Amino acid sequence: WPVITQLPSAQLDAATWEAAHRELVAFLRDLIRIPSINPPDPPGPELDAAHFIAGVLRAEGLNPEVIESAPGRGNVTVRLRGDGTGGDALLLLSHLDVVPANAADGWTHAPFAADIADGYVWGRGAVDMKQMVALETQVVVLLARRARTAGLDPARDPITGLRRDVLYTCTADEEAGGREGAGWLAEHRPDTLAAAGALNEAGGVSVEIGGRGFY
Repeated sequence: WPVITQLPSAQLDAATWEAAHRELVAFLRDLIRIPSINPPDPPGPELDAAHFIAGVLRAEGLNPEVIESAPGRGNVTVRLRGDGTGGDALLLLSHLDVVPANAADGWTHAPFAADIADGYVWGRGAVDMKQMVALETQVVVLLARRARTAGLDPARDPITGLRRDVLYTCTADEEAGGREGAGWLAEHRPDTLAAAGALNEAGGVSVEIGGRGFY
């Protein structure tokens, strides 16, 4: 493996990082305000959230795909291209659904208001897991901007510095088993999940499959 002496992120100045942070928080708040509750009654908010994310990515010159695995159940995916020397893709995996929330159940802030208080964003999904949706989305946004700054098309051209593809997939239905989200994609659209490894929520839990450890 090559030795990396300086991370590409280290080339960004403090003002750029601060702007990216503000943008991430604003995106997170907008996403929390979409009540993508699962189980949905009626269905639809998950699809609304998927279209919202796709709109943000399109604004950066990317070509995301919204996949409606069932009526109102939305998944969104996009691929950034590397030069292929680093192997198969890295998957940024997340889910956009949240468990139900009743404002009368002791909430000190309305669950879908996305208030900022005491240094935190408050709302259903702020931890599980729209904060990581926002983080992974911002990574994709910054990579797309790097490509555009270099005169590249981020939807088609390999992005300078990427040795492998970065695959971003945000799914529906994780909170109720995933059959209409990641499970459906694995069966019908495996290209949206196929990768050498994935970054996802949690950590701490490992399983052994085929003699290999998965975390």
